[in-house]
Amino acid sequence: MTKMNPVIFQIKKLGAVKNSKIELKPFMIFSGESGLGKSYVAFLVHYLYTLLSSSYRLNSFFSEKNIDFKSLFEKKQSNQVLLSIPASELFSWINKDAINYIGYLIGHENFEGEVEIQFPYTNSNLEFIYDDELGGLDNNEELFYKIELDDFTYRVVSRSFQPTSDLFSDLICAVLLDAIWEDHRILKHCYLLPPSRGALMELTERPAFRSGMYDEFFDLKVALSRPLAKSVEQSATITECLSDVNMGRLQQVEGRIMYYTQDGAGMPLTAAASSIKELAPFTMMLNKFSPEGISILFEEPEAHLHPERQVKVADLIACSVNKGCQMQVTTHSDYLIKRINNLMKLYLLREKMPSELFIQLLHNYNIEEDCLINPKNVGAFLLKRNGNGYSEIVTQDISLDNEIPFESFYQVIDEDIQLSGTIRNLFKKEGI
Repeated sequence: MTKMNPVIFQIKKLGAVKNSKIELKPFMIFSGESGLGKSYVAFLVHYLYTLLSSSYRLNSFFSEKNIDFKSLFEKKQSNQVLLSIPASELFSWINKDAINYIGYLIGHENFEGEVEIQFPYTNSNLEFIYDDELGGLDNNEELFYKIELDDFTYRVVSRSFQPTSDLFSDLICAVLLDAIWEDHRILKHCYLLPPSRGALMELTERPAFRSGMYDEFFDLKVALSRPLAKSVEQSATITECLSDVNMGRLQQVEGRIMYYTQDGAGMPLTAAASSIKELAPFTMMLNKFSPEGISILFEEPEAHLHPERQVKVADLIACSVNKGCQMQVTTHSDYLIKRINNLMKLYLLREKMPSELFIQLLHNYNIEEDCLINPKNVGAFLLKRNGNGYSEIVTQDISLDNEIPFESFYQVIDEDIQLSGTIRNLFKKEGI
């Protein structure tokens, strides 16, 4: 797993959530009662990956500054600062843009909030330095324009150069990615898997969505239907987990998604079980793309799944994270969380047990070693209701016993056990 420098999300107000903070991790799990803001917080993290995976949102930053790039380049001088931007100005804009983006996702134009994303970037100014150079073969040299920001250079042939904000946005993305992961190539794509996604998989035309999350999801659906220039050879563990969780496989056939059971029977996705439909987008993604370099916000991956298959989905998610995927999950599933706990504990046991005994242990419980996950890469966040009608985020301390606490689930279980005992006693008392 690539090193990650701290990114802190300070939340003053975000929907029902107040006065909380979370830290970015490769695998983030948000749990708690319904209606407390899990999705909003997950959307905030998703925004960061959306911002850094392409330059289109940062182009709006430059657009709002009304910079005349044509005039800017007409005044260019070699080895001189072409444009200087206070880092505080950029980060202030990002914090406001995050709220705008969440409002877009939920279809709420007047959505209000106040957040601060704290980046591990220490320079006070973003200084874009211009230079040029001649390159190419003798008698066929060309002039190149170079724009430098910190340790990164954007180099373009002068005759094809267009004075726009694109190159500045690309450089900022590279610098921030490097500041966080020390690798500007770590992030290629960003996807969102919203609730009730299964019903959208067979749509052939884009409806008029009222919320941006489903518009983004439809973009993913379109991308899944396009052929790739080069097929991806998927991890054997992921392929096996996909087969286990789906009890079969999914395949695009003449523009339609088909489901094939393990005994070979085929049917359109519309005729498959709801569990297959809900998992279909994730399944199709892993059939088509490598998990490396992508970020996925996966809302309620346990939807419509039997506990046995929830466990398999947890394995699949953990393996994807180990293969380089950045994953955010909202969940109500104690089975999924328990499985992640066991995968973290097994990760730690691997260093303590004799190799042969450990391999036998995994074999006995049909667990692939690629699914074991380092607790340091996991962030668990419980949303709790406070006494003021708002909710707060509790960062759960995995280090205490190397597992995600089950506080919210145990409370419900204990209350149900107490009720069962009370009912039994009343049955006896009433002679029932």
